[in-house]
Amino acid sequence: MHVAYKVFPLKNPTPIFPEQNCTWTPILNINVMYKHARSNRFEAVVDSGSPWCLFHADIGRHIGIKITDGIEEALGGVIGGAVGKMYFHKVKLCFMSGMTEIMAGFSEHLSVAGILGRSGFFNDYKITFDPSNTPPGMDLERFYRAYGPGNGHSANCCGTFGRMRTGAKVEGR
Repeated sequence: MHVAYKVFPLKNPTPIFPEQNCTWTPILNINVMYKHARSNRFEAVVDSGSPWCLFHADIGRHIGIKITDGIEEALGGVIGGAVGKMYFHKVKLCFMSGMTEIMAGFSEHLSVAGILGRSGFFNDYKITFDPSNTPPGMDLERFYRAYGPGNGHSANCCGTFGRMRTGAKVEGR
């Protein structure tokens, strides 16, 4: 499946690239589910730099998640230093005609509705970023594992799979 990036016009082009009057961002329309509640469709940024799928806390609350009951982690960025908290919950990511169970972080501090990261999205889809068109786009292809993230497991840095972190009560398990 090919998806064009979303085009955002720039009101004030940067002096570095004065001729650039817009920017492109890889965005997909998705839903998340918790138990039997499904969110409204929303836009999520496809971000290979993010280790996890993250969603704004308002989306989680809307589908019945008690955000602070999840597994707490620090939320930071490329500038360094943790700037907020996020809470992980088991949800279902709904995209195209598929549904995948993932652990996703929810935070009040996100500046976007959602981020599709490596664990939870990239480990179920082959994504090819293609800058050759205007606007650029991405090609997505779903693949399935006999044993892996969709079965309550996550890939470690060596490419093998182990159980997700346990010890904390995660609502909805």
